[in-house]
Amino acid sequence: MTKSPEPGGILTGLSDFDALAGAMPRGLVTVVAARSSSGTTAFALGVARHNAEAGHQVIFASFEGGTDTIMSNLVAATTSVNVDRPLSINRGRRARIDDARAAMERSRLRMWSNQLKGGRWPFSNLSKDLTSLPDLDLLVMDGYGIASFQEPSDGATLTALHHLAQERNCAVLVTAHLVQNVGAPDTETPSLAELGVLDGAVAGVETILLLHRPDRDGNAPERRGEVDLIALRGWETTGTATVRFEPEYHRLADLPNT
Repeated sequence: MTKSPEPGGILTGLSDFDALAGAMPRGLVTVVAARSSSGTTAFALGVARHNAEAGHQVIFASFEGGTDTIMSNLVAATTSVNVDRPLSINRGRRARIDDARAAMERSRLRMWSNQLKGGRWPFSNLSKDLTSLPDLDLLVMDGYGIASFQEPSDGATLTALHHLAQERNCAVLVTAHLVQNVGAPDTETPSLAELGVLDGAVAGVETILLLHRPDRDGNAPERRGEVDLIALRGWETTGTATVRFEPEYHRLADLPNT
């Protein structure tokens, strides 16, 4: 029996997972980790978009791309228009894109990128800019490993994120990369043992979610287009919910209820 998601909570927007695992905790850091091309950024963007639409103040901070890319991906997810194929965008689709961009700019979702910023410790750039936004419900940080590069001491980035979550009583979601073992099949469920060197510090956080795309390289056609969301620990209930990955729209979506 599934439970009703917490009203007003920080949810993923994927109803099967939310009913299984419950809300993302405030005051804590939550990690979503996956192998490359598994939909991690699409998941993170979806969480940011869902909570902004729910009225929460959200920042999506990217250490892997610029704000133009973030906006394009959000627009694709909102409009179901493949913005990566501009020649197929007709007048009607262009109008949908323009409306979505305007709505996004009016929303409570702020986009931030480390692109073109200097400094030895990338996370310090975000930390400084966050001081100008006193009200914050959710920080989504895409690219923990890059953000923590050349941090002043081991674990300094994670410590700063924990402090931010507790001081602001907000939820913090960060993405981390898993490095698949050589020779291991894509169908094998990932584990935290695959965390890369720069991402290793997040292995000890309280709340962890793994994304598993078993057919990433076409080795499991019966699972084509599916991603498993594995609530590993720290959630109200642990377990797995399966969703659909739509890379052309940069989004994850609930499976049809057949």
